[in-house]
Amino acid sequence: MLTAGSFSYKATAAERLHVKGVIKSPAPTPAEQISGIKADYLNKKANFGPLGDLDLQKAPFSVMQTSHDVVENQQLRTVDQMVGFMPSVQVQARGDNPVFTGIVNRGFTADKFSNSRIDGLNASFSTPLATEEVDSLTVLNGISGAIYGPESPAGMVEVALKRPTDKPFFNFNFGYDSNASPLESLDTSLGKGPIKIRFNYMNQTGQMYVKGSNQWRNAYSGDIDIQLAKHTKLELDGSQYNMSYSGLPGIFAYGANIALPPAPSAAVPGYGQSQGGVNASTALGVMKLKHDFSPNLHLTLGGLYQSSPSYNHSITNTILNNQGDYNQTVTAIPIGREFSIWSNTAYLNSTLRTGFIRHNLNIGTNGYTADMDSPTQFQSFDIGTASLENPQIVPGPQPKFSGSYHQSTTQQQSFLFGDYMDLGKYVSVMGQFSWGWINLENYNKQHQITSQSHAYGDFSPSVAATFHPTKSFSAYFNWGKSIGAGSQASAGSLNAGETLPIYHSEQYEGGIKYLYRNRINFNLDGFTMTRPYAFTDPISKIYGYNGLQRDSGIEFQTSGSLTPEISILGGVTWLHPFLEHASAPNYEGKEIAGVPEWASNFLLDYHPKILHGMAFNGNIHYVGQRAANVYDTSWAAQYVTLDLGARFTTKVCDKNVTFRFEVDNVTQENYWSSLTPSASPGSGASNSAALGLPRTWHLTASLYF
Repeated sequence: MLTAGSFSYKATAAERLHVKGVIKSPAPTPAEQISGIKADYLNKKANFGPLGDLDLQKAPFSVMQTSHDVVENQQLRTVDQMVGFMPSVQVQARGDNPVFTGIVNRGFTADKFSNSRIDGLNASFSTPLATEEVDSLTVLNGISGAIYGPESPAGMVEVALKRPTDKPFFNFNFGYDSNASPLESLDTSLGKGPIKIRFNYMNQTGQMYVKGSNQWRNAYSGDIDIQLAKHTKLELDGSQYNMSYSGLPGIFAYGANIALPPAPSAAVPGYGQSQGGVNASTALGVMKLKHDFSPNLHLTLGGLYQSSPSYNHSITNTILNNQGDYNQTVTAIPIGREFSIWSNTAYLNSTLRTGFIRHNLNIGTNGYTADMDSPTQFQSFDIGTASLENPQIVPGPQPKFSGSYHQSTTQQQSFLFGDYMDLGKYVSVMGQFSWGWINLENYNKQHQITSQSHAYGDFSPSVAATFHPTKSFSAYFNWGKSIGAGSQASAGSLNAGETLPIYHSEQYEGGIKYLYRNRINFNLDGFTMTRPYAFTDPISKIYGYNGLQRDSGIEFQTSGSLTPEISILGGVTWLHPFLEHASAPNYEGKEIAGVPEWASNFLLDYHPKILHGMAFNGNIHYVGQRAANVYDTSWAAQYVTLDLGARFTTKVCDKNVTFRFEVDNVTQENYWSSLTPSASPGSGASNSAALGLPRTWHLTASLYF
């Protein structure tokens, strides 16, 4: 407020006055905010379902986020790429099928539905989502069954969809990916009153990194915010994502007595064929109703529907010997051709005081029903033999599906209750509890139940305490248990189709967090976790709980700005995953197959003001050696990849324009990106490995106004 006699003036929100009266630039527009050029990588807040939004500095959990700015500046194309910046998380690729992926967190494999959510509702992360419809991704590391209900101890992946902005904007993008794959997309927000709309469109087609390969992708998404009343808001989201890939390298399968060879280059034709690939689509609909009864009492209701049909013609290269010879086949995958999921949430949150204690109470329920259908008949063709040094291109027919039957139904519902208490200024205590009901049934082609698994109100508790003497420092401890649905024995095991019983997992975790000058945080934590370990015994060929997996580790994470001109996102994870109480002596004490002991990732973005819109970024990703079978007799070598990029922001006709160029895997490292041993849920009796991406490049021009 400025005063001179009877004259007074109050600066508007858009104005910032110096003492000398010079007006600074107005607050950034929505177009400037969504461009990502600020490189704001600081992890600040996250939504934890029934707990609501929590300040990560005080939250008694290990959490990492990939923000919208990272997606923009690194030119990420699919959501699974967003977890690549998190060293505690690995993606299980499926070779020539880049659409359906699995998640491994702290050495534990995630469940298809229980460990992933879209806007707080259960959904499948293994099905494709385009980054054009997503704002950010958050991963809660470790056990979270007391917060969300029954799940694997592989953490929780939370995908946040884009929302309409307060003011309208338009963003057009024109991109080009190697080798010859142009892309165009649109992101816009419309409306200023009680109804606002966000719309996204994307289309991409062309050859990928292998000569003769092809991709086609398009996506449409709409997000609507309707202010029904002053304290009532309705959020609606709908999207359709279609994609087709062919000609990419297939998976490499190998037996227990075959050593995994050094990885060849994924850019060499012949490890996949044009008749191999996948056609898939994902339809998504989300509804959330939010109502504030008072400033201290809030209700959230939500529902989600997701459907994903696919036609998967998988190339498998079965390694025959230690000289690198392999036999190649193409198969119309007979399992899980189409699935759908309905999920629900209902949370009531209240804040109140009893003496010096501030309570943040929550009560609610969430759950889902997931159905999976498979074909009754399928084809598989033998392509022939070749060697890793001399792969062959062999044209041929594409295998077909026919018929359909209902393969499985999974129903899960949880009742949740908890209290996050502030005991004065410096101590917070949390108690969170869930009771879970599970009904899992598998069927044969005659519609008969072949196996089933049930839980009736099984209990998952979690307690935590945080000491935060200052706003910049906190120390925490948490303990929790969780139940999880047993996995299904897959093809290749003698008990294929059988569902294992409900299992229990447990976690102890402690850590410290430091926020420096409100611009960069440093987190350090240690943990130990256990769960029954299910795999197909290479000797008996029986899939079952054949030991106890115990993972102990240390995580270091950082995000934010090292200086006003250097942003950082990354961390290091040391993990000791091993098997104890094994069913056979030759498994006892072995490292868990497919999981690295060391992993790290650091992304740096350098945007000096002196260069007037020019910026540079570099990302280095390291994964240590991994056991390639349950005996630890074969190993995948460690690898390092380096990504380098640059961007330039300027104005054309008074509109912001940003040019971005990125080269991934600059050094052309050949590596196995993921291993799926026989110990992994969903794998067969043999091990498999997928090749990592070769050197690729991306170019994008973006117009914002």
